[in-house]
Amino acid sequence: MSGVLELMHYAAPYAGNFIPSIVSLARALRDAHTDTVLVFPAAARGREWIDPLCAQGYPVYFLPRRLPDAARMLRRIIRTHDIRCVHSHFIDRTFYLPLRIACLGQRITHVYHAHSTPHFSMRGNSIRRALMHTDKVLCVSDAVRRAFEQCGFSDCVTVPNGVDFSRLADGEAPDMPHPFVLMFGYDFAIKGIDTALDAFDAFDPAHRCTLGICVAGHGDAARQTLQTRCGGVPQWVRLLGPRSDVGAYYRAADVFLSASRTEGMPYAVLEAAYCGLPLVLSDIAPHRELCLPQTQMFAVDDTRALFDALGRAMTVTDGSENRAYVAQNFAMETWTKRVLAELISDKEK
Repeated sequence: MSGVLELMHYAAPYAGNFIPSIVSLARALRDAHTDTVLVFPAAARGREWIDPLCAQGYPVYFLPRRLPDAARMLRRIIRTHDIRCVHSHFIDRTFYLPLRIACLGQRITHVYHAHSTPHFSMRGNSIRRALMHTDKVLCVSDAVRRAFEQCGFSDCVTVPNGVDFSRLADGEAPDMPHPFVLMFGYDFAIKGIDTALDAFDAFDPAHRCTLGICVAGHGDAARQTLQTRCGGVPQWVRLLGPRSDVGAYYRAADVFLSASRTEGMPYAVLEAAYCGLPLVLSDIAPHRELCLPQTQMFAVDDTRALFDALGRAMTVTDGSENRAYVAQNFAMETWTKRVLAELISDKEK
C-alpha cells in the first residue's frame, strides 16, 4: 500500500484546528487505501496531542535537527512506507533541505500547503528555490494564491481551510467585564492590535469596554510590547493564554474584532462567526473573500472607523446567518474531500 507523508513544522501546545484537519485527511486517505505517515519537529515530542495520534495507528516520527540525520530519516521513511506524495506545512529550510536530499532520484509528488502569504523575495532565497520544485501549491485563500503566483509559482489551487466545529463546544466561559471585545494574535503589527489599542484609548477614554487579546503561548512577548507602548498592561486589557477549549473565549465575548493588516486564512473569524458573535473586520482581501453575510468592516489603521464599527456591532443580536453560512461552506468534511482530490490522482483513485 502506497503512502502520503505529512511533513509539518508544527509543535504548538494544543492541537488547535490543524491537527484535527490532518486526522480527518488521514482517515479519508485510509479509506482510499493509502497510508499516512506523520513527521513533526523534535520540539513536538511530548505534546498532549501526540499520543492520541499514535493510538489511532498512524506512524509518527520526529525530524532530527542535524541535516544529515534528518535526510537519512526521511529517505528511510520514503522507502519503508512506499511514499508517493509529500504534503508539507509550515516548512522552513531545516525541513526542506533534508526533504530535497531524501527525494533525489525518487518519483514523488510534492504538494506544499501554503497557510499564509510567502515571506520570501522573488530572487536569491533558498526557501523559494526549494519550493519551486513542488508540483502543486494548495493555498488557503485567493489572496495567498495570488501572492504565490506573483512569486512565479504556476500550479496554485485555492482550498479554504475547514473548521473543527467540535472544539468550539466545550469549556466554561471565563468571567469578564462587559462589553468584552475579543481579539486573537501576539504580533501587534500584523494583527493590528496596535490600531485597536489606539482606538480604545482615543474614543473610549472612560474604558467602558474591555479588550481581551488571546496571545496563546506568547504572553511574555505581549506584556513586553504593552510595557513599551503603555507602560504596562492597561486595566482594561486582558491577556488570554492558550486553552484547548477555545470556544470558552468566544462565549465570554460580546464582539469579535480582527484588525489584521494581512492574513492567510482567518480561522478565528470563522470560529467567531460559527459561535454567533458580531464581527468587526479590517477591510483586507482575506476578510472580504470569506463572503460572510453579516460583518462590520473598517479601513485598515483607521481608528475612528474601527470604533464606529464596534458601536454598530454592539447592536447586532442575531448571528445565526453567519453561523449557518460557515457551517455550510467551511466544514472539515468539505476541506478533506477537496484536499484528498488534490493529493490522489484520478488514476490512483
